[in-house]
Formats: sequence, C-alpha cells, structure tokens
Amino acid sequence: MTTSDAATRIKQAVDILDLIGSVVPLRRLGTRYVGLCPFHREKTPSFHVDVAHGLFYCFGCGAGGDVITFAMRHWNLTFAEAVKALAGRYHVPLPEEVLGSSKKKPEDLSAMAQVLELACEFFVHRLRHREQGRVAREYLARRGLSPELVQEHRLGYAPPGWNHLIRHLQSKGIDPELVVRSGLAVRSDKGTVYDRFRHRLIFPITAPNGSLVAFGGRSLDDTEPKYLNSPETALYHKGRTLYQYATAMEACRATRQVILVEGYMDLLAFHARGFRRVVATLGTALTPHQVRLLQRLADEVILVYDGDASGQKAMLRALPLFLRQGLAASCVTLPLGMDPDDYLKAHGLDAFTALLGTRRELLHFAVDAIASTWNGTSQDKVRVVKECADLVSDVQDPVLREDMARLLGMRLFLSEHAVLQHFSRVPKTASMPRTLSGSRTAAAKATSVQVPSAEETILRLIMQHPTLAEHAQSLGVLEYLEPSSVATILEALLRQGTWKTLDEGSSVAMTLPDEPSKTLWARLMMEKDENTLDENAARLLLEERIHSLRIRHERKNLEEIRAALVDADGSGDHLARKKLLEEYRALCAAQRRG
Repeated sequence: MTTSDAATRIKQAVDILDLIGSVVPLRRLGTRYVGLCPFHREKTPSFHVDVAHGLFYCFGCGAGGDVITFAMRHWNLTFAEAVKALAGRYHVPLPEEVLGSSKKKPEDLSAMAQVLELACEFFVHRLRHREQGRVAREYLARRGLSPELVQEHRLGYAPPGWNHLIRHLQSKGIDPELVVRSGLAVRSDKGTVYDRFRHRLIFPITAPNGSLVAFGGRSLDDTEPKYLNSPETALYHKGRTLYQYATAMEACRATRQVILVEGYMDLLAFHARGFRRVVATLGTALTPHQVRLLQRLADEVILVYDGDASGQKAMLRALPLFLRQGLAASCVTLPLGMDPDDYLKAHGLDAFTALLGTRRELLHFAVDAIASTWNGTSQDKVRVVKECADLVSDVQDPVLREDMARLLGMRLFLSEHAVLQHFSRVPKTASMPRTLSGSRTAAAKATSVQVPSAEETILRLIMQHPTLAEHAQSLGVLEYLEPSSVATILEALLRQGTWKTLDEGSSVAMTLPDEPSKTLWARLMMEKDENTLDENAARLLLEERIHSLRIRHERKNLEEIRAALVDADGSGDHLARKKLLEEYRALCAAQRRG
C-alpha cells in the first residue's frame, strides 16, 4: 500500500464533522456547517464544512481541502505525518511500509501512549500531595509559576525512591517491560527495573499535534544531570520535537514570528507573563528537522539564548541550519550571565518587548562574533575571512553575500571586493527553498491559485450539469488547457471519468494530485449551487468558452510558428521554413473559418 492508498482509506474512514468539530465550534446552516475559521482571525463565520462531500473551505482566507489537508494545516504536519496522525486518532489500520520508520504496530504505540498518560496523572498527583510534593511546589513558587500555570502545563513531581512509578503502573496491570519501552523505567545489568525519574520536577513533552510522547525532569537537589529527558522511543524523537510547539501554533498565527529559547523554565517564564509565541529545544543542539518545524510556524525565528559564551556558540551553530532552510533568523543578546528567565524577572515583559526591537539578523551577529576574535594581525585576518567563508557556502542570495562581505570588510579594514573574491572561492551549496529574506507569506501569494476565467466557467458548468462533461470532451477542451489548478481538476473529471461521481465530491478530491487543486475544488464545491443555469443555457455558454480557449490555443501556436520561422530564416533551413509556412497558413485558415 502506498501513502496515497492510505490517504484514500483515511478520507473514507474519518468523519470530517467529528475532526473539525473537535477544533472549531460549528453550527448547521442548511446542508452545511459554518464556524469561525481556525486559520485566520475573523468575527463573522466564513468557514464552511460540507459533510456530504468531506470538504471544508474558508471564504475569508482561502484555506480549503479534505480531512488530511485540515490536519496538515491545523497541526502543521506534512502529508505523511497527517495520514499517520489521523490513522492513530481514528484507529485506521495501516501497513508498516506506510507507517515508515515506526516498527511498532499501532496497538503497541497506543499502549505506550496509555502508559505515558497514566504516568503523567501519577506525577501530577504526587506534586499535589501535601507532603511528597511540598519541595517541588516551593521550588515552583520561587520561580514565579502560579498554581494555574502549573495545572495548565500538567507539571508534576517524581518522588525519591526507586520504584514508586513502577509499582503504581503495575497496580494498573501494566507490564514493566512496556514501562521500559516507554522510556519511564530503566533495566539494570542485574535485570531489575527501576524508575528513570526520581526526585525531579516533571515536564510533559508533547508532539507537534499535542499528543503526549515523553517527559523532562529537573533535579531538585544536587543530583546530576540537572535536566534529564526521556530516551528516544517509538513515540519520541528529541530532534523532531520542540517544547510547547502545539501551544505556540495559535499564538504565532497572527504575527508569523516565534521566540526560540533553550530551556523549559525559560519558556514557562514567558508563559507566566502571558507571552505564548515561544518554543524551546529540549537540552540538545538545534536540528534540521526542528528548523523545518519552526518554518511551519513562523516567517521569522528570534533566538533568545543565555547571555554567556555557550549561548553565543549555540546561536552560531544554529545559523547554517537556518541558512540552508531559507528561514529568516535573528537574535537578541542578553546581559552577560543572564538567561531569559533571569531577564524577565529583573526587567519584566515590557522591557523584553523593547529588547526585541533591538534584535539583529543572525547572519550579522555571526559576522560580528567571528570578526571579534581577530587578534589584529594580517595573518589572522585570513583565518577570520575563512571562517566567514564557511558560512557563505550556505548563503544563496547574492545580496546577502555582499552584505556579509561589507560588514566583514568594515570590521577587518578590508575592501568589500577583496572579501567577495575570497567568498567566491567557496562553492555554494544546493539551492535553498527561498532566500533568507524571503517570507512564507510572499511565497504563498506567489503560488496562490490563478485560474483563467474561461476554464473555471467550464468547470463550474460541468459541476452544475455533469452530463456536459462528455460534450466538452467531444469539443476537444482538454487540448486547449494551460497548466493551472482548474486544468488539473478538468483533467481528473474528463480523462479519469470522475465526472460520473460528481455527487460524491470527496471521491473527486481523492484523485487530485496537489493541495492547490484540492483547495480550489473545495471552494467550487461550496459555491456549486450559486447562480445555476438551466442545461440549455449552460450548454451554449460551455461551447462559447471552449471556443475562446481554442482561439487562444491557436494564437499561441501561431506565435510559436512565427518564432520558429525566424530561426529557420536565420539558419537557412529552407525545408523547415517551407513546412512551417504550410502549418502557419493552415492555422490561419482554421481561424478564419471560426
């Protein structure tokens, strides 16, 4: 089974009203349901759900599609991730080749998820325990976290001792081996099983879709390490997870800007002050997958790392990842010795907001940081330029290269030309999805659906009167189409014969190969009953529109022949010129006949 086959199975199994209704309050309006769009801010509902056809569409922002499209947009998932997530949520069995890297059966993953949920409830209860949780609660109070915030984030406490959690889970009928596989327990060399987290404040870690996958624990005494995370499991991959990503999704929707910090407590310090546009790495260096997650979330990432040498090094290590992905990144430099939590405690959120106004592009920060290591000698200049040149290999945009050369030249008293000459010796990496300065919004506008009016009219007429499909095909409409989303839909309807199942809009959507065509199809299905013509009038309009497409097609062919004639004249190819003239005259005659 391919991922496409799995997607078809998902669309057939998932109730779109149940899925979207769990996120958007919907009310019935005729044969459809309407609500406030989850993808943009609005006061008047423009978000429509067509249950019969398994489609949704927002007339405000243009978002539309099927259950998989909705999962992708709402939880910021790839197509394959959305298929797997919906399969798990609605208990749709999928073969291992579709599940990909996961070697676990769905029931095993479900059992692990249940164990994690039971453990989370245990940790939360221990934190609330009058005596056992007192030290942890006092620590949280000192850090300025309110009981409401603690409850919202389901923070917990793992008591001291070797088997409190193990015993609790065994009392619920859980096999200790499953607890080990879930990352909550460790098996010793002697074969005994003991709790992984002991006398630690517990932070639940969720996947991008909000499902619980792991835990982080902060030591409440001198035990090392200070922070301990769950090991990698079938559910948890630390390099593919960001703390509080699901929470940040809604907060970042309006600004398309996100703050990146390094630790749990740094993030919670922001949340304690009502600032939610923030995610955190999980005690490891930033990974390419995490950068891709950030790109789904925002057009600009602002790094706010610790104000020390290690924080600076971490930002420098992160820069190539952002450059390769083409994601705009900037940074804020905190006072020496301060982390984000310290800064917020000392100065407050208003001061931090003002500090954001002083942020610098991460690329500029890196140039300054590397240039600041110059010892003043000519020989050391070469070293500094080489270090910056290594960064240049990840920069595609020539404007950014020149900007970097200008900054470095000013710092090292070199000409911009000399620096650029050195940069030119460094090979450029493979092209990036877009330049550092390119915004996701601009990209979206550039790829927005542009539909020729004649072709869209033809499609709408066939949707109103499906029997016109055969007439359109007999008039040769498929020969006259130019690449567009509407052309993709017409191809599916006419070549694959799906016009015969137009009353089942979701079956047509399943045959469409890309998101723009699915979004357009969802919109047209929502508008299907508007301005319906009777069949005779529709047939006449269809013929007129196909005629206009034929004229456009023939004119384009004439232009191509004219260009070929010029080439033939230039090369002296008389045989080719004679043949092209015959084609040209035949086309002109056909146009005169109408």
